[in-house]
Amino acid sequence: MSGIRLSEVVLRTTDYDRLCDFYSLLLDQPRSVEMTPPPSDDPDEPSRICFLDFYFDPPYTQRIAVFECADIGDARSSRGLHHFQLRTPTLDALVELYGTLKGGGHLPVEASNHGPGTSFYYRDPDGNKVELSSLNFSSRDEMRAFMATDAFKNNPNGAPLDPERLMAGRDAGEDLNELIWAR
Repeated sequence: MSGIRLSEVVLRTTDYDRLCDFYSLLLDQPRSVEMTPPPSDDPDEPSRICFLDFYFDPPYTQRIAVFECADIGDARSSRGLHHFQLRTPTLDALVELYGTLKGGGHLPVEASNHGPGTSFYYRDPDGNKVELSSLNFSSRDEMRAFMATDAFKNNPNGAPLDPERLMAGRDAGEDLNELIWAR
């Protein structure tokens, strides 16, 4: 490993407060730093900047930055960005985060057990796709063995999941690791 880790995702928007509020809820973090740079005639230069830090273990830090820009092109598409993934430490934490976001009016557009991981996909207020994910295996060897199977190679997208069923099962004391594989 080269030691490289994801450090920052920077999003441009014309709906600054709404996007900052979404990521603050998602990350359960306050806006770490906000600033107003000097005015510029360049529509690509931000008029406001917000950083939301969610991991700090030097030399590694992770944050999402929101730049308010006068012109971002077509607001319905994310040019160059397909999606980005944020990993929760456990499947239970993923389901708990689902409940938090649902309470804030945000539902996933897709949920799947991909095999190596379970993922809930959301659209942020600007339409960027955010994948919230948890690993399904506790070791690299288990994950690699699963990924070497024909079942995975023939269907890397996995199977759709119902987050409501997972949340209800968890609340009833069922094992989430069994529920994600049950059809």
